[in-house]
Amino acid sequence: MSLYYHKRITIIPRLMHLHIGTHGWSLSLGTRRARVTRSSDGRSSASVRLPGGFSWRRSSRRH
Repeated sequence: MSLYYHKRITIIPRLMHLHIGTHGWSLSLGTRRARVTRSSDGRSSASVRLPGGFSWRRSSRRH
């Protein structure tokens, strides 16, 4: 059995959140429609959600 921990801390309401978990942390900046995320292991992602179920997401890893 493995243990898992996740905590979301709001820095700026509805705009910036810090996510802390057992494997690291990530920082999200944006709204529900458009967001940029950066994690502790160097990964970053950007996403855009459009009405009607359309979405776009791009992820990159730091080399």
